Amino acid sequence: MAGVRIQHPIQRNVRFTVSDPNIPMNPPYQCTPPEFGGCGQVHLFKTHHLNLDETGSVIVGDVLYEKIKGYLFAFGFVETNAVANPPTMGIGLGPRSQGGQWGNIPIIRAEGD
Repeated sequence: MAGVRIQHPIQRNVRFTVSDPNIPMNPPYQCTPPEFGGCGQVHLFKTHHLNLDETGSVIVGDVLYEKIKGYLFAFGFVETNAVANPPTMGIGLGPRSQGGQWGNIPIIRAEGD
């Protein structure tokens, strides 16, 4: 699956969340705490967690990108380039690849969850 690299002009090393208001969570989902890779909030809608690196960049799968790009642009993100063969993206709990603890990453919400 191809992807798109996006970058925020200011934010660095943060977790950015974007909800899809077309996919309600029934029942609402209690996200895992930040130290375990989540954001600790209760999600009323399907929520995507994007971990921005030290340059403010993240690669988003092309299908997801098409669904949420309006939210991303509204919050200042820009598309930097297409990525034909992005690295494997893990889903679930795991250590941060850049070191440090998950629990100390600031969380920015792009929705009213």
